[in-house]
Amino acid sequence: MRTLSSSFLALSLVLGGGCGKGGSTVDPDSGSNLVGDFSESENLSDDDLGLDDEPSDLEDDGSAVEVEKLADLPKPAKPVKKCTGKGKKRECGLVDPKPAVSASYGTRTLKGDFRWGMSTKDVFKLLSREIEAEYAKKQEAAGDDAMAQDTARAWRAEQLQDLKANHIRFKAASKHRWGVSLIQFEYEDDAQEEMLWVKANPTLRKFYFFKDGELWKIFYAYSPDTWPGKAYAEVVEEKFKKWFGISPEEKVKQDPETAAPLVRYYEWTSSDGDVVRSFDMTQVHGVIGLAVISESTEASVGERLPNVGEKRDYSDTVNDVLGGSDLCYDSSGEITQCTKQDEI
Repeated sequence: MRTLSSSFLALSLVLGGGCGKGGSTVDPDSGSNLVGDFSESENLSDDDLGLDDEPSDLEDDGSAVEVEKLADLPKPAKPVKKCTGKGKKRECGLVDPKPAVSASYGTRTLKGDFRWGMSTKDVFKLLSREIEAEYAKKQEAAGDDAMAQDTARAWRAEQLQDLKANHIRFKAASKHRWGVSLIQFEYEDDAQEEMLWVKANPTLRKFYFFKDGELWKIFYAYSPDTWPGKAYAEVVEEKFKKWFGISPEEKVKQDPETAAPLVRYYEWTSSDGDVVRSFDMTQVHGVIGLAVISESTEASVGERLPNVGEKRDYSDTVNDVLGGSDLCYDSSGEITQCTKQDEI
């Protein structure tokens, strides 16, 4: 029987977007700013994010929490057969004897160098590492060519500015439009919350959420094209259960008045205090959602789940956005239909 540990060894190879030094990838050639103009939203300044620093200044300064090693965890347990019910209702299947340990292997690998409590600047540093690595290659290729060196520096500045533009503080007064996006239930306005997001590759976007200046949640939006021909249920069985363990809880959020199911999801809880949830959001937002959350922070801010069963009246423009894979804006910050190049 194949053990869970062999699956986790392959986790870093199958995660969409791959893992660089910072546990996240940014495509320098196509990572354009799709957020639009948030000039009134009090985004981080260049000094806050270190955009005026030299590349070496954006490397880890040792202030981040030490990376938790997989070797520190107990070995994952082999699945065991368990039966429930009697007679014709008797059902048997494999279960994970140590589900929290299995989930920890998955969450530690998925999060990479990211740790709960990191500041926006710390996260920016990690997200900028691949830009810096590509910049170093460009400068090496430039050699003594002053013009090529200037071109490389301009490229770096543009990429970092794009990353900076993908930061937002959630304030109602800023008139941001994330309230009609796939992350509309993941944050609260005017509650000291903010977000950084990146387009990791053509089929994956990552959203990093902060509460009171500290990272507490990462939301991964996978295009179904990440796993061509696979339905959500197949992705859960063939991917997520291999990453986080074969025994997640099956949960459902119901309408408090009608008891109608609003969203069904799978949930894993790690021994490190992480909660992982997967959501089928393909019908409304065209993505498969995966959220990794700090259990302790969620205990204070409250559980936040997508509400894919809610019926709301949107304008035609908003319906275009919801029917696609993400939220897109024009140069004036107005909602617009995502182009082929913009879409996941």
